[in-house]
Amino acid sequence: MKKAKNFKAVLFLILGFIILNGCMDKSGNKDTENQPPMTYNTDGTSNMDVAGDKERTVYKKTSLTSENQQDETEIPTQQQQRLIIRTGTMNLEVETYGEAETKINDLVKNLNGYTSASSSSLNAAGKKQGSITIKVPAEKFDELVAKLGEIGTIASQNISSNDVTEEYIDLEARLKTERELEQRLISLLDTKAGSLSDIIEIEGKLATVRQKIESVEGRMKFLRTQAAYSTLTVSVFEPSLLDTSSGGGFFYEIGQAFKQGLEGFTDVLKAIIVVAIALLPLLVFLAIVVYIVIRIIKWYSKRKGSKAVVSKA
Repeated sequence: MKKAKNFKAVLFLILGFIILNGCMDKSGNKDTENQPPMTYNTDGTSNMDVAGDKERTVYKKTSLTSENQQDETEIPTQQQQRLIIRTGTMNLEVETYGEAETKINDLVKNLNGYTSASSSSLNAAGKKQGSITIKVPAEKFDELVAKLGEIGTIASQNISSNDVTEEYIDLEARLKTERELEQRLISLLDTKAGSLSDIIEIEGKLATVRQKIESVEGRMKFLRTQAAYSTLTVSVFEPSLLDTSSGGGFFYEIGQAFKQGLEGFTDVLKAIIVVAIALLPLLVFLAIVVYIVIRIIKWYSKRKGSKAVVSKA
């Protein structure tokens, strides 16, 4: 009996173990069915690792793409061509004005520029001086300044830049708005709807809009031209023989004394001439009065003399 009971107990244990093992196998199969099959490559990496790498790669590509898109939206703003108007003035000392002027004109032609204005005169020392206004393409402005330094000595210079990009963008926006308004007004005229007074009013507004368009386009063209060509005004002068800044020494003082004496004599002569002209009418009147008085005296003396002769007789 005891052997039979022991046999049954062992049998129940075996059956229970088999049932428990079967349940565990089913749950494991369900988990493996939900996961992708795991295979191994020749390099020892599994497909799950590769899948993870692909997901990380996709994430990196997505993030890089978003960053590139963000950069692409920022690049046009950063790299947008700006309209900068550059102007300047320069004082250039040269040995010979005529030779320097020829070199400057040749330089301007080589840089595809032109001279918009020029003037020349003689200073107090008898030396020639002048002013030349030069316009060159903006990209060659720095080269112009450097080459002028080779022609003469740059005594002083002043270069300034004016960024008109924002103004130009505002003008573009205004132009777009005015053109859209122009098209709407033209469409209203094409429909021929409304009374005659309405049509006349639309035509008046259309004329005003077109005037604004022409004004904006003119301003935009001016800004483009000014930005495309930079302007430099060069004052060219020859050095003076006497150094006035340091006093000039003995000969300079003699020259200054002679100059002052000549100027004083000229001033006195001018004053005499002015006074003479101012007194001329009075002098003429006095001359006439004196002449009349002299004539009267002579006539009276002659008459008195004739009476004396008659009385003696």
